[in-house]
Amino acid sequence: MKKLTLIILLLTITSSLFAQSGVASWYTADKKNALTANGEVFDNNALTAAHKTLTFGSIVRVSHEDKFVDVKINDRGPYVEGRTIDLTPRAAKELGIYDKGVAEVNIEVLSEPEVPETKYLKGEETGWYTLQIGSYTNTKNAYDVYSKIKEAGLKPSIEIVGQGLVRISVKYVQSYKLESVMKTLSEIGITEPLIKGEANPYN
Repeated sequence: MKKLTLIILLLTITSSLFAQSGVASWYTADKKNALTANGEVFDNNALTAAHKTLTFGSIVRVSHEDKFVDVKINDRGPYVEGRTIDLTPRAAKELGIYDKGVAEVNIEVLSEPEVPETKYLKGEETGWYTLQIGSYTNTKNAYDVYSKIKEAGLKPSIEIVGQGLVRISVKYVQSYKLESVMKTLSEIGITEPLIKGEANPYN
């Protein structure tokens, strides 16, 4: 029984990549064929949503009382103070908050794409970033930095960018993880990485 309880607890902890509580509202486009922030055509009948920071293409479970709805993040917002997520009319109806307009909800990220789902090449639009740590001519120094970052639990990458010049970076950092990754780097003595928006390489 104890073993089963532990397994259930672990599944509960690991089933969500990110969770928060906040206020949900619903919105609609002000014109026909309006585009969302990731370049898709806004659809009142789609199960999609807008969030300020979550990666485009993430599947999010929004819960209210005894109901929930799974939506895909394809837009940015809401831009009304105090609100956390904007749903399409259909998603709001399935969640049972359409008539209320706004409601307290719980938000869980169920999955994230390997690269953001966006039609634009602006890194700021994707919600992903690269932290460029430095470039080294001495391969031993580069390896030492690489090892230190890896031991801290991050995933460094190595690029050869010139005649024997080795660049160390931490790539594909989601915007909501940026602060945490920066803190981890600071703890191992890396305090001023160059932060660059990461474009979607598949567009």
